[in-house]
Amino acid sequence: MDSETRLFDQFEHMRRAIAAFAKSVNQYDSAHWIAPWAGSVRAPDLEDLLLDLWYQEEQDGRETRIYPGLIALNREQITLAAEVNLAKDQFRKVVHALKEADNIAWREIQGRLARRYQSLNDSLGREGLARLHLKQVFRHLPLVVKRPDRVGFSWYSSGRSIARITKAEAWERLTKLNTEAAHIRIQMERLATLPDNEPLARVQRQAPVLRANLVFADGRRKSMNVSLPLLFPSQGINELPDFSIPPETPPNERHRLVRSDNKLEDEPWLPSIRVHRYRQPKHRTY
Repeated sequence: MDSETRLFDQFEHMRRAIAAFAKSVNQYDSAHWIAPWAGSVRAPDLEDLLLDLWYQEEQDGRETRIYPGLIALNREQITLAAEVNLAKDQFRKVVHALKEADNIAWREIQGRLARRYQSLNDSLGREGLARLHLKQVFRHLPLVVKRPDRVGFSWYSSGRSIARITKAEAWERLTKLNTEAAHIRIQMERLATLPDNEPLARVQRQAPVLRANLVFADGRRKSMNVSLPLLFPSQGINELPDFSIPPETPPNERHRLVRSDNKLEDEPWLPSIRVHRYRQPKHRTY
């Protein structure tokens, strides 16, 4: 079996696992709540939202669409949910193997996969989707092993991550871009003026995440990121625990005062790769 056939077969296996899980939840009328977001007055269909696996036009690759919810599961449904997560892991392995073998071929295969499922996407109102959103494909159904007493949803913004990078590493990243472009050449010239031993910092702004804060009957607490409905065993109680409904969008970023010990320059030195210089000490003049 060639790698493309294996990819298509594994994707279909994952799709069927998702459909079987969603069908069971609907068939047994499991206690559940899914947020009616995106301007809809009705909650989205469970199978539809779990099959939201494709990039939409103009979508930032770092962003994933979030579907908060709660679903109480019986034993059979817990098994079906675990099978979905296993199928996602198996699909991830096939994708990684393909990308490592030939990244250009992988992009072509993605297009053929999208065309194969065009009718499915059209029926879900998702036209013209040419490639998979791998973060949305790979993310697990969040499953906890005990029923919580309370669940509080809240947005969490972790700000930004900062990683040290050398001049040589920054140069290598720039050379992987279109070096014929004027703005890339300008940044390469700027980088060349720096001392070889000057430390630099690569800054990645973190997208806000939705967290579920769980409280259990024994007083234990647990927090976890949830981009899909939170799954938990019903334990014979086919109703939902107390929960809060999160706002559809994260709160506006708070405008914090700039810290006096902020070590990075405000503007990136190399914008295309998000690299900043550290602030240079000011020399006192007399």
